[in-house]
Amino acid sequence: MTQKLPRWGKFIYGTGAGGWSLIDRVMITWLYYYYITSPAEGVEALMPPLLFSGIMLGGRIVDAVADPVIARFSDNLDSRIGRRMPFLLLSGVLYVGVFIALFFPPVEDISVWNGVYLGVMLGFYFILFTAYVNPYLALLPELSRTNRDRVDLSTFKALFFLVGNAIGMVGIGAAMYRFGFHGAIVAMAVIGLVFLYLPALIRERRYAVAKPSTMSLVTAVRTTFKNRAFLIYLAGNNAFWFGFNIIVLNIALYVTVLLGLPEGETATFMAAAFGVAAVSFPLINILSKKRGLKAGMLFSLLLFAVFLPLIFFVGRPVLGLEPSMFTLVVMGLAGIPLAGLFIVPDAIVAAVSDLEVKLSGERREAMYFGTQGLLLKVNLGISTLVSGGLLQFFGEPLGIQLTGPVAGFFILVGLLIFLRYPEKEVVAFQKGQEIDEERIRV
Repeated sequence: MTQKLPRWGKFIYGTGAGGWSLIDRVMITWLYYYYITSPAEGVEALMPPLLFSGIMLGGRIVDAVADPVIARFSDNLDSRIGRRMPFLLLSGVLYVGVFIALFFPPVEDISVWNGVYLGVMLGFYFILFTAYVNPYLALLPELSRTNRDRVDLSTFKALFFLVGNAIGMVGIGAAMYRFGFHGAIVAMAVIGLVFLYLPALIRERRYAVAKPSTMSLVTAVRTTFKNRAFLIYLAGNNAFWFGFNIIVLNIALYVTVLLGLPEGETATFMAAAFGVAAVSFPLINILSKKRGLKAGMLFSLLLFAVFLPLIFFVGRPVLGLEPSMFTLVVMGLAGIPLAGLFIVPDAIVAAVSDLEVKLSGERREAMYFGTQGLLLKVNLGISTLVSGGLLQFFGEPLGIQLTGPVAGFFILVGLLIFLRYPEKEVVAFQKGQEIDEERIRV
């Protein structure tokens, strides 16, 4: 008989997200800069920008493919400490080690060996990232059995996700001043490592049902796509991320091109969005508990669909507001539904994965998160092309201004899709009520 996870356990679970978000933020922000300008080595560059971009694309492909593969191994693992914890314990230290190694290339100048080294290490980085994050996310539905508990776990995860990003964006600057570039990388790695291993204090088998699955990879993926509620969620969530990623890619251009401000000011506008998101966590938490996960998701999608098209007016005075102030207000308002993005989707995946018991008689939480990850990474690649296409065909500033309305359109599509999410069937199953299998199967 499993025990209910106490509040300290929910808090400790969230810290893992602080670890991988911190390390990944530093990698995304500084790896390109390091290899293109090599600030720590005093040379012009370690490789051409196009070569770096091509290697990074290859790493993202590895990342996408790794999701369902790692998920299958995690779901099928039979271990005395559970299905997920062995992956967290083994991958955490290796992940951090590879992260550090990325910033120590073999040659301190432009060399083909740096390209080979970066390609190999990025492959390992993304595999180990997935080996930690996928089982970590799969723990969420296993450690909780009600939407209230899942919303709490998602909230703590979201809180530490923001903490990790804040340390990765702001804290590293202070670390560089004190320890130098490479010293700061190691300092961030140590902090990240502590966050990654705090969830190991949770005894998985005490709080989670850890019966291993027996399905092959192909069968597991095929069965996952038979879950009607999951497919509706996937379609709506991917439409949402398609639009949202277009905004994320262009934030620096809003600041530098439309507002004419220095690059460093980008952090101010991102801080406005993240700060409001953090303050809005209790609102989304309460709404999702009282009105349901569907209401929380629809609320977030609706606000995004309303606020993001306002980006079209960035750079111009609106309603008597100076352009920078108007942009700050828009980014701040977007922080409210951003809180929903951080909390609600993972709780929904946890909820719809319960229906797998009705479909196959097994629990395969990791495969649901793995399938989501695979499609989401493809989605992000395509939305990046759309973002580039807007700038290519419409130029500056119109191509940048159009990103707001275009993103709002795709998020509106996601809202319309998500109106069909069958929350009644999902909740009925959670409450032990008998439901018709045909209503949950595609």
